[in-house]
Amino acid sequence: MTLRRRLLLLLLPSLALLLLAGALVDRWVALASTREAYDRALSGMARAAVAYLQADAATPHFSAQTSDLLHKIDVDDSAASASDPAAEDIAKALQQEQRYLAITGPDGALLSGDAALAALTPTHAAQSIGQDASGVAVFQDARLHGRAVRMVSVQMPSAGGVLTVSLAETLERRDRTQHVMLLGKLLVDFAELDLTLLVVWLAVYFGLLPVGRLRAQAEAHASRELRRFDESGVPAELRPVVTSFNRALELLHDAAAAQRRFVADAAHQLRTPVAGLVAQIELLRADQRAQRLGPDLERVQRGAQTLAHTANQLLSLARAEPLSAMQEKFQPVALDALVRELVERHIGRADQAGIDLGADAQPSEVSGDAWLLEDLLTNLIDNALKYAGAGGRVTVRSGLDSAGPFLEVEDDGPGIPESERSRVRERFYRRAGSPGTGVGLGLAIVDEIARAHGGHLSIGTGAALKGARMRVQFTLSDGA
Repeated sequence: MTLRRRLLLLLLPSLALLLLAGALVDRWVALASTREAYDRALSGMARAAVAYLQADAATPHFSAQTSDLLHKIDVDDSAASASDPAAEDIAKALQQEQRYLAITGPDGALLSGDAALAALTPTHAAQSIGQDASGVAVFQDARLHGRAVRMVSVQMPSAGGVLTVSLAETLERRDRTQHVMLLGKLLVDFAELDLTLLVVWLAVYFGLLPVGRLRAQAEAHASRELRRFDESGVPAELRPVVTSFNRALELLHDAAAAQRRFVADAAHQLRTPVAGLVAQIELLRADQRAQRLGPDLERVQRGAQTLAHTANQLLSLARAEPLSAMQEKFQPVALDALVRELVERHIGRADQAGIDLGADAQPSEVSGDAWLLEDLLTNLIDNALKYAGAGGRVTVRSGLDSAGPFLEVEDDGPGIPESERSRVRERFYRRAGSPGTGVGLGLAIVDEIARAHGGHLSIGTGAALKGARMRVQFTLSDGA
């Protein structure tokens, strides 16, 4: 899982909790705001009725005016439009908005209006608020005619004592308004969450771009290459980390260089005395006085030749490892010419062993080190000649396919089982029963040189499912 995805997954629970908390707050705000607004409107309606009744409350006509208002409220629309416009407006509002009105006397008796609402009216509710109870609105929730209502009671003085005007309304409009407000807030919250996720993703994406560039820079390095990272484009937060990496790479580079120098120097120093030792043994075997020591001298000679071969291979391996310095010295190398030259060089050995050694050299070219590529192909041919045996066949190929230039050596010997194909690339590994006196460096050298040239060594089966096919595939960018 990538770092960006992990960060986003860590943020999602927190954002979900924030969204839930926001939804709860939005619900509380929607309930509180709509309750306050509708209560204010309901209180204003009740006070409008009180104001209408108080317009002539001190006159003997007060009771008649009250009856007139209640009549207009209790009758249908045609009756409600017959008289005072103020009473007509109150009556129409009550009828349209599913509101109920009741007026009760000082003793709580119904003067007119809805009897069920009058029964819910608190007789002494206003007195609990203050001594001057006139115009004070008292709210409560109740059920009226089987429906939930919100009601308000307002007291007013009159010639006959304190009257109470109660007004109630159903909750359908409030609920609809609350739902619309809550839905709108939730939609806004979801939009804000989406925008937040987008902003976080963009911040994480662009914030991690330097890390991605460092990764790409590391992947662009050749295999086992100890090259410093470029610190110029690294953010200040990552620069100490990159600096530490570069210091560690320098230490590793110095240690690897020292190891390579030791191996190269040791191999180089061994070549001359070992070659002299082999020559001396050959001269000794030709001496008549040493004829009785012939078998012993032959064994010594084979050991000396093995030592010389091992020294040469160690020198080849040491030359193949310093990849960073080597790539600057690469030159175009014609693989077909290399194949023809090495096949001609090994043709005498193949004839002595009774092996049919042939070449199929198609024109191809790769950018590389000519000496190292010669070592690569020499080791492949040497292995094939060892395993093919008398009467065998070895074919050396070069060419260019869709993947790029390639070198290939195929033999019809015993082949290499799939279970062994990864291990034979390891240094100093030899399969049980392997012919010859090698030390297990041949394919390790081939693999190292192939990777130094951006190539890949693959081990397969020869024609007719017999023998081994060693193929070094180079990339197109490496070829001409």
